[in-house]
Amino acid sequence: MKKLAGLGWWIAGVVLPPLGAAYIRLVRRLVRWEWIGRSIVDQALAERKQFIGVFWHGRIMMMASVAEETVLPLHVIISNNKDGELIARIIGYFKGLTIRGSSRDRRKTKSKGGDAVLHAALERLSAGELIILTPDGPRGPMMRAQAGVAVMSARAKVPVVPFTYSTRSARLTKNWDRFMIPLPFGRGIYVVGEPISPQGTDEAAIEAHRLAIEQALNDITRQADEAMGRIPIEPA
Repeated sequence: MKKLAGLGWWIAGVVLPPLGAAYIRLVRRLVRWEWIGRSIVDQALAERKQFIGVFWHGRIMMMASVAEETVLPLHVIISNNKDGELIARIIGYFKGLTIRGSSRDRRKTKSKGGDAVLHAALERLSAGELIILTPDGPRGPMMRAQAGVAVMSARAKVPVVPFTYSTRSARLTKNWDRFMIPLPFGRGIYVVGEPISPQGTDEAAIEAHRLAIEQALNDITRQADEAMGRIPIEPA
C-alpha cells in the first residue's frame, strides 16, 4: 500500500504542476485584468528597491504568474510538505525560486526549520533579491498574519508590500484557506497596497507591524472582492 501511495504521489508530482501552470497561463490570458496600485511595484522594481511581498494563502494561484514580471530574483517561501512541493514546482514554471519551510515565528509556534528559513530569507534580501510569502500559511488561521513576516521585515529593514487578486467568476474550495480558483473569461483585478515599513525590532513594534500587515492585506482583499461583485471573505 505504501508503494502504491508513493506511486500516486510521484504521478501527481509529474502531471499536476505542468497542468496547473498551463491553467494559470490560460486564465491570465483569457480574463480581462485590471490593476490597482501597479505603479507601486513598477517603481520599486525600476529603482531596484527591495521589499517583502505578501498575499493570503487562499490567493496564491494567480500570483504565481507575477513572478515572471520581476527584474530581480524572486524567492517564494513554501511549506516543506507535499502540497508545498506541488506549489514549488508550479512556481518554477514562472521562473520563481523557492525557500522551503515555514516563516512562522518559532518562539510561538515551535515549527521546525523556522530559524533556517528566516536566515535564508535574510541572506537573499541582503543580496538585493526579493522575498514573497503567505503570512497565514501553511495552516492558518485564515487571513491572520503570523509574526514571522514582521520579524523578517524588521530585521532586514525592508518594507512589506501587500498583494491580492480576485475574479468575478471563481470557485472557492472548502479548505481552511478558502482557496480561490478563478475561471477563464470575465473580469479580474490585482490590487497592490502601499508599502508597510517596520518601526523597530522590540516586541511591541513587531506586534504593531504584524497587525498593520494583516489589516492592509484584509483591506485590499476586501477591495478586490467588492470590485468584482463578490461577497468578501472574512478572516477566521
